[in-house]
Amino acid sequence: MSRGLDIAILYLSDRRVAYSSLAFHMLKGYLSELGARTAVYFKEDGIIAEREAPHPSKSKIILTSLPYELMYIDLVDMLDSLSIPVWRRDRREGPIILAGGPAITANPTPLLDILDVVLVGEAEPVLEQIVDAVEHESRERILQELSGIEGLLVPGYNERVKRVYVRNLDDAWYPIDQRIPKDIEPVWGRSFMLETTRGCARGCRFCMEGMIFRPKRDRSFQKLRSILDEGIAANRVGKVSFYSLAFFDSPHAQKILEYAVSQGLEVSVPSIRAETLTRERAELISLGGQRTITIAPETGSCRIGEAINKCIGYEGTMTAIDNALEGGLRNVKLYIMIGFPGETDEDFEETVKLVEDAAYKVGSSGGTLKVAVNPFMPKPVTPMQWSRVPDPKMIAEKMRVLRKRASMKGARVSFYDPKWAVVQTVLARGDKRVGELVVEWARRGGRLGAFKSVARRLGINLAEYLEEKPVEWTPPWHEIVEHPYAGLRMLRFEYESLLRSIS
Repeated sequence: MSRGLDIAILYLSDRRVAYSSLAFHMLKGYLSELGARTAVYFKEDGIIAEREAPHPSKSKIILTSLPYELMYIDLVDMLDSLSIPVWRRDRREGPIILAGGPAITANPTPLLDILDVVLVGEAEPVLEQIVDAVEHESRERILQELSGIEGLLVPGYNERVKRVYVRNLDDAWYPIDQRIPKDIEPVWGRSFMLETTRGCARGCRFCMEGMIFRPKRDRSFQKLRSILDEGIAANRVGKVSFYSLAFFDSPHAQKILEYAVSQGLEVSVPSIRAETLTRERAELISLGGQRTITIAPETGSCRIGEAINKCIGYEGTMTAIDNALEGGLRNVKLYIMIGFPGETDEDFEETVKLVEDAAYKVGSSGGTLKVAVNPFMPKPVTPMQWSRVPDPKMIAEKMRVLRKRASMKGARVSFYDPKWAVVQTVLARGDKRVGELVVEWARRGGRLGAFKSVARRLGINLAEYLEEKPVEWTPPWHEIVEHPYAGLRMLRFEYESLLRSIS
């Protein structure tokens, strides 16, 4: 049933990335099921529409998602390219711009003068209410209606919201139709994406997604099997890509993996907690055609591991690699983070040794070890949101040492530029002044070299967003958003525990 309602979706990347995203299929499919007509506009070598459609400025509402902070620049670029006013104050007429996603769920503050509405949390519980509200004629009435919906922050109408989330995944709408246009090859190949679990109960002190998607919720095996059977048939694919923060933390993960393999399907299993990877599970993954397993120990130091509440360490990582190789998996990828608060030269040396020994072990078995190294970045709504950003020069030197020594053992090492980590942290921990910086920087091309010069011209002291904060400091995002299971009191307690562990 069509409601005669046109909704524009701005996707701030290219079509290949979009069709590889479960969130994209969910938003587009659920809106269609609710009777809305959607037109998607992608940022891809200029702006292209999914089909012939009116200019998005003709829509009553524009929806977009901001999973990463650096996509704020893409949003400004796209609005400018479409000749849609970037600042909320200049859009007294025309479409309402509503954005959600992990980055602004954690901290909406930098974009409050840009966006008309922020969805804080998950879309399924409120999307139908949003569509109902947009059916009103006047812009003012629509904003009033939206401000009364749980989880929607509407600047000028309400001042504080509570994050909204799906209580029971079995009851949530799911995008069975994930068909992909023939001219697009998705990032992970043509497969059906199956979310087994949402959220995480581990409580790693640096992990924003683990905090803002609490509580952990699992789909039942019966529901997973039903979705999988329908999805494979509807999309005519022979592969399932499982989707979760920690796959084997689901009590039904092994059973649905066994079922998928028994049906002759290829499988793609996401990053796995090292301590949950047994030889039997590795064999199952290998039987499903996957040849590389991803593990994120973060550090080789047990001292730092205990401080960040992710104590996998050398022994746990090497045991997982043994299980992977013995189970038939040929290659291993490790995620490493350096520059944690309290990290000493001895801690760093333990991480380097872990990577060296892992590279030797995997290489001796005829495989390849890939290592992705990130600098520590303090993120909002985590116990480490009060921490300082490590010195980029120090991080760069540690990266150089790690690459040299790991490469000698045959590892392939990639890094996230520590200078970009500084930028990302400023955006993540930003306030409204950072919104001004985002707009001006985007209009200067969004290049790394221009970031500091634009900040200076605006009189913004970047050090304020990079330095360590006293635990008594209340971050601006906690003043406007209430995060269930990640309240300020709990986060302060966890941060104080971390400080004691590294002192």
